[in-house]
Amino acid sequence: MPYIKKDFIERLIDRVDIVDVIGSRITLKRSGNSYMCCCPFHNEKTPSFSVNQQKQFFNCFGCHKSGNVLGFIMDYDQLSFPEAVEQLAKEAGVPVEYEESSGKPQEKREHEVDFYDLLERAAGLFEAELSRHPEALAYLHGRGLSDDTLRRYHVGFAPESWDFLIKNLAGDNPRILKAMTELGLATQGQQGKTYDTFRKRVMIPIRDKRGRTIAFGGRVLDDSKPKYINSRESPVYKKGHELFNLDSIRNLRDKNLSYIVITEGYMDVIALEQAGIHNAVASLGTATTPEQMNLLFKQADRIIFCYDGDSAGRNAAWHALNTALPALRDDKQLLFCFLPPEHDPDTLVRTQGARAMIDYLEHAESLPEYIVSTLEKEYSVADDGGRVNCIDRASELLSMMPEATLTRAAVEKRLANLVGWSQESLHSGINTAIGNILARKNARSTENRQYRVNSRNQDGYADPDNIPLTPMRAVVARLVKDPELLRAIPEPDRLVELLNEYARDRSAVLLDLVSKIKSCPDTTTGALLEKYRESGNVGKLIGLLAARSDTEVEQEGFVEIKIIDLLHFIKNILMEHLTARTEALRIKGLRNNGLDSKELMEFQYLETRTRELLTDRGRES
Repeated sequence: MPYIKKDFIERLIDRVDIVDVIGSRITLKRSGNSYMCCCPFHNEKTPSFSVNQQKQFFNCFGCHKSGNVLGFIMDYDQLSFPEAVEQLAKEAGVPVEYEESSGKPQEKREHEVDFYDLLERAAGLFEAELSRHPEALAYLHGRGLSDDTLRRYHVGFAPESWDFLIKNLAGDNPRILKAMTELGLATQGQQGKTYDTFRKRVMIPIRDKRGRTIAFGGRVLDDSKPKYINSRESPVYKKGHELFNLDSIRNLRDKNLSYIVITEGYMDVIALEQAGIHNAVASLGTATTPEQMNLLFKQADRIIFCYDGDSAGRNAAWHALNTALPALRDDKQLLFCFLPPEHDPDTLVRTQGARAMIDYLEHAESLPEYIVSTLEKEYSVADDGGRVNCIDRASELLSMMPEATLTRAAVEKRLANLVGWSQESLHSGINTAIGNILARKNARSTENRQYRVNSRNQDGYADPDNIPLTPMRAVVARLVKDPELLRAIPEPDRLVELLNEYARDRSAVLLDLVSKIKSCPDTTTGALLEKYRESGNVGKLIGLLAARSDTEVEQEGFVEIKIIDLLHFIKNILMEHLTARTEALRIKGLRNNGLDSKELMEFQYLETRTRELLTDRGRES
């Protein structure tokens, strides 16, 4: 697969304005030198999400999410890094620049296979094969699917062959065969023989939000087991991050969807689509994940979970509820629709029609209704023990919700009516229970965090999330946040030389930062973050320091944002190292009855530099 040029990425970031990009997705309001709004990444009522046009940097002082324009697109649009670059280039109206066809990048590319192209070719082979198998067409028509619907979803068929796909895609090419195995199109047996994963099954392509084929779902024509086989996860397919039919939903965004329906299977979605209900998606063989919920909340304000009314369907709904609670917001709604036990969306819409299905959806239970009605069935609230157990279980659920949401208050109100307590008593009891639950969680979190702090990586850095803001890091933070300060440092080359010679162990990050700013004096915070994107823990440290508030940085000594403060700290660091080295040489001279000529010259030089620094500090004070 082609590689995007790094210098193109840097030029692209310089070309766009982060305010324009973010402002095209959410509403920003001018506030002083920045633009503000309520954070799109967590629930809040008071704006704490700031976008700085000068620094080309965004930062939320509530949830601490921060970054440059590409970081925002990745998080908000749920895109990978290459996808975010391509999307930003599209919005900027410039073509993406890839590595030239000559040199090492091309040599490496020749050994790679385009996964998306390979999956698209597989989908084409399956689709073409369908017309050659009347038994498969008869099965699909028997389920009420028209030829137009089959073409719309590119439904295909995998014949009863061990190597249909392998012969047509890979032939004798070992690279393609290996790629097919990585993508789950082929499987290697215990004897080392590789064969087609899907055989004698109706094939449904699974597409990502951009409409690219990333996986397949296969269903048998009879009741043999397993009835369904979905592609395993691969480099391009993470099932917890995808939803069947989401690409179609995204094309409906301009139609102001009143709600989106989540079903359990892709055959349900296809049947609903044919009946005229276009706003349905399906989870892919797994419970709904927080990532999927975030994707859906970007498309509509109301999400309806639609399940069979049998015990399996209700268990699946309860599990989905637990997953979705942390994503709740006052401007979003979760509802639960249960069909009669003998029906799923596919059978109901085929036997009773779209109007009946819509009636069920429009009478879906709100989340508070669903929670309390389920607890009422599970616990006997007629006795004290049942009431306490019911409230404890409700407290566990409420502890997963963001605080002070209207949904949480609605659950408490309904629960108070159920158990016969006053709302004040119930609220107090639940808050106590939630406090205990959160205390236990925090204790476990503290243990895990302490373990990470004590576990150093090979570069000697602790987990960046737990690094304290030392004076040296305050210097780095100030330069990251205001790169132009470097211009005010007198003799910067001499400063770098001194830091390199006498304080390199403590100033490696600062030196690297200075080098990057010097190479591009007009750089911004956003551009600097991009340069550190692939720098491991150092990159995380830089990002963390960029997100620290000015107040935090000032508490480490930056009372005012002045260059003299920056110099003051750097001189302190140098003084520590110069003094330590001078003292070490002095002691060595006393023990050895003198120093050799080279050491003596160094000692004299260090004494001179120390006096100069002391004189400068005296003037500053």
